[in-house]
Amino acid sequence: MPYEQATSPTAQPDHTVRFEWGTAGLRTLGEQCAVLVVVDVLSFATAVDVTTAAGAHVLPLPYRDERTGDAAAAAGAVLAGERGSGGYSLSPASLVSAPAGTLVALPSPNGATLCSEAAGSGAVVFTGCLRNAAAVAAAAGSAAHNGPVGVIAAGERRTDGSLRFAAEDLLGAGAIISALPVPTSARSIEADLAARAYEASDDLARDVRECVSGRELAGRGYGADVELALARNAGSTAPRLHAGVFSHH
Repeated sequence: MPYEQATSPTAQPDHTVRFEWGTAGLRTLGEQCAVLVVVDVLSFATAVDVTTAAGAHVLPLPYRDERTGDAAAAAGAVLAGERGSGGYSLSPASLVSAPAGTLVALPSPNGATLCSEAAGSGAVVFTGCLRNAAAVAAAAGSAAHNGPVGVIAAGERRTDGSLRFAAEDLLGAGAIISALPVPTSARSIEADLAARAYEASDDLARDVRECVSGRELAGRGYGADVELALARNAGSTAPRLHAGVFSHH
């Protein structure tokens, strides 16, 4: 992708690896980076990993958008429902057995919404999590061709719609940044701090289980989704967005 050298400090210029949060961060880095990696550990990126690893595909769609149903139908996709609806949903456990070749339209308020917007940035787009951090880092580094890589932590939404910084996404982003095939000096301070947070965790499973998002999911009966998310580098594929659809790379 042709990209411009950033001049605004918020775009973390002069660094090959950059790190930001949420929609505003995506927009800041989107026009400046050759590659974007959207991280949403609980649960969009984990759901995409288990789906694409089985040979199925994911169409990310904005959450609660009135056009979602039409977009899924136009693509010939199976539209995922709410967690607990009995079919495919944002719950990774509901997608583990999706048959190869199935196209699942998967809306979510954070990861899918960001990926849907990133599709128009002109960058190569991956989505990553703890399950595929090493694979995504390798693929992103290769796709960047020495250009900037922007890692975007999705975070969560508070009830008022504002962004909540999510510990699991900081750790997932840090895992990917730590594995990128570049020297640490190539990281912005923001990216380096995310990597160091991941590297400093002496009990990653505890940290994810006990963070706000982990406790929230377990409390709703979705502890299995948290455990799937914790299978560090169990996945060997890197979900890459092509023509608006994630497939394994």
